[in-house]
Amino acid sequence: MKVPPFEHYTGLLKSTGLVISGIIIGSALFLSLYHHHLNTVIIKNRELQAENEQLLTDLNDFKKTRNQQSTINQIDIVVEPGDLNPLDKVTMQELEKRVRNELSVIKGQKIATFAETPHVYQRLLSKKTYHNILDKDYVVNIKTMLLIHTELKVWVTAEVFKKPVM
Repeated sequence: MKVPPFEHYTGLLKSTGLVISGIIIGSALFLSLYHHHLNTVIIKNRELQAENEQLLTDLNDFKKTRNQQSTINQIDIVVEPGDLNPLDKVTMQELEKRVRNELSVIKGQKIATFAETPHVYQRLLSKKTYHNILDKDYVVNIKTMLLIHTELKVWVTAEVFKKPVM
């Protein structure tokens, strides 16, 4: 039995290799686009869940204190990066959630009580460390506290916690 010459199939072999490499490169591009889209959807989902949770708690608190004009009914937190490293949205939302939980003791208190001792509440978050947020620790400092009618606005700065070197 005679083996056919290999020279007849070189063009077919080249085109088959080109098609297979095109399939591999195309699938890699598709996967990278799919991963990017999935990542943006997950981040948007977390943002919407955090916003929904905040709106539900604000609604419940408002229902409890709707007739009381001299109490703190709402707390808004604004997280700003403190050092040169910017914070991603998920980290900022988690820090905002934890700071809001820390300051939840203020909700429902009389405005006069808060106005007499604001330094106590500032010390509550002064150089407070929050552990294990996306595998990092963060130090939070209060920058400004502003009380407008029944709403308390708090601006905090967050920095990555640097462990002291011994």
